[in-house]
Amino acid sequence: MANDLLIEVESISKKFCRGLKRSLWYGLCDIGRELTGRDRHNALRKDEFWAIRNLSLQLRRGELLGIIGANGSGKTTLLRLINGLLMPDCGQVTIRGRVGALIQLGAGFSPVLSGRENIAINAAVLGISRQELAASLEDIIEFANLGEFIDAPVQSYSSGMRARLGFAVAIHMRPDILLVDEVLAVGDLTFRNKALERMHQLANSGVAVVFISHNLGQVDRLCTHALYLHKGEIIHAGTPAQVIARYVGDNTALESTIRHHPGTEVSFRVRAAGFRTLEGQPITQCISGQPVLLSLDLDIRAPLDAPLFCFMWEPVGRSIILAYTHQSREAAARPSLTPGHHTLETVIPSLPFLPGRYTVRLSVSGKIETQLLGKVDNLATLEVLPRPGQYIITNEAGFLELDGQWRVHPSA
Repeated sequence: MANDLLIEVESISKKFCRGLKRSLWYGLCDIGRELTGRDRHNALRKDEFWAIRNLSLQLRRGELLGIIGANGSGKTTLLRLINGLLMPDCGQVTIRGRVGALIQLGAGFSPVLSGRENIAINAAVLGISRQELAASLEDIIEFANLGEFIDAPVQSYSSGMRARLGFAVAIHMRPDILLVDEVLAVGDLTFRNKALERMHQLANSGVAVVFISHNLGQVDRLCTHALYLHKGEIIHAGTPAQVIARYVGDNTALESTIRHHPGTEVSFRVRAAGFRTLEGQPITQCISGQPVLLSLDLDIRAPLDAPLFCFMWEPVGRSIILAYTHQSREAAARPSLTPGHHTLETVIPSLPFLPGRYTVRLSVSGKIETQLLGKVDNLATLEVLPRPGQYIITNEAGFLELDGQWRVHPSA
């Protein structure tokens, strides 16, 4: 319905200039063109670039839009255009309703005033009456969980405390639209979970939420749909799972090389890694439940006394360790390695993963497990395919399939 449409972005573009002096000159030229009734100069001039290019989107009540992309892709610029902090060079942004924005950490707060005083100022700017503020003030203070620091100057707050205060203010000012940039990353785990849960509740009550985050797990968990931006343009739009898969696939292709953590190559270097069948044939795909062999070609550069090798499995695009495979915890059962070329192989008798793409990273410890010798990321990626008749709902059902024996007992 038209009444449900809160954000309408129509073919907007925004350009910036890399040099300050040239940017100021272009600004004066644009003002002169507007004063004389001429159209603004929409073609790129020297040192200019498009931060947002011909972008359109719509957001309705109750929708949660996640925006992902690399740094510099235009995510924050888009939020500032939606919030009215920037004006587009082309196109139009239409907003219907009150906007609560948390775009920059501490934005709009006076550092010399207390948290309580800043709450009152923000309420006045947003047109909140004294009566409405009085009804919400204790809820804001309780949600921010600042305790006695609510009456301390904001300049004495940590970044996490400022994030808690800013978010608490934004969500309690009864917004129709909530804009949240990558500011929850500085909060502690408890606050992040509480903030994500509150955004979900706001969406259920009819608030439209735009959420920018580099945490793909949060986007997948919270949002109803997502956008993938690159150089100011929409590369893909759809469900969070679809958009995240496209984004991760693009970045995996760009970063397909094995990455050693600093200091790792003093002890060893991984020359190659990959998956094979038990017969030794290289594979990039396997059927769920089938056995696989993971092979590692190593250059050992210093004598390693009973090293402990541990492979950690992660779903592509999710920052979680799903499972791990390691050697014996008993140091006496682990071979020592001398300098030179070695091949390490481990067999997984039955890979219990549900269909999807998974990547493996490596951690190597010394004879004493607290002695870390090195870490290696992006060893190899494996795509797990469904076997015939396998029951699959979605990835929300989990990543592992566990065997179980089921019984039904009749009631007494």
